[in-house]
Amino acid sequence: MPQQRDRRRLVAACLAAVIAFPASLAGGRAAAQGEILLTLANPTLAAGSREIALTEADLLALPQVGIRTSNEFVTGRPLFEGPLARDVIALIGRGSATRALMIAANDFTVEIDLSEFDRYDVIFALRQDGRPLSRRDKGPIWVIYPMDDHPELQDPKFNNRLVWQLIRVELR
Repeated sequence: MPQQRDRRRLVAACLAAVIAFPASLAGGRAAAQGEILLTLANPTLAAGSREIALTEADLLALPQVGIRTSNEFVTGRPLFEGPLARDVIALIGRGSATRALMIAANDFTVEIDLSEFDRYDVIFALRQDGRPLSRRDKGPIWVIYPMDDHPELQDPKFNNRLVWQLIRVELR
């Protein structure tokens, strides 16, 4: 009887490991369907929703823009695809906000003047070279500036604005 119990435990442990292994890889894949990827907050709004949560489907429903550009975190000039930052911000509305605090999953933050989203076609990239950005590849959302299209974006200060694993934007 004890041997049979041990065998059942072993089988149960092996089964649990087989089931858990793909789940352990989830950190390296794109976000699960329906998962909240990004929260937008705008306390400057007088009325209406001051915070909205967006899924991948919400972001993919917006027009997708491709930017082929280099930056110090990639090799070559990959093609990044995603909605324009200004289109995403428009989902909640700017109100009287002039700045955006970008917050990453690791609590890295940077404040960006919203006029940059008008001046440059900054995207919230969801794909790189046709593949969804995984968490291991700076996804599922990576803020990408068209670095190669504007000489002024070669300034090293813009590298800090390439926020990866973006999870929250707070308008101010």
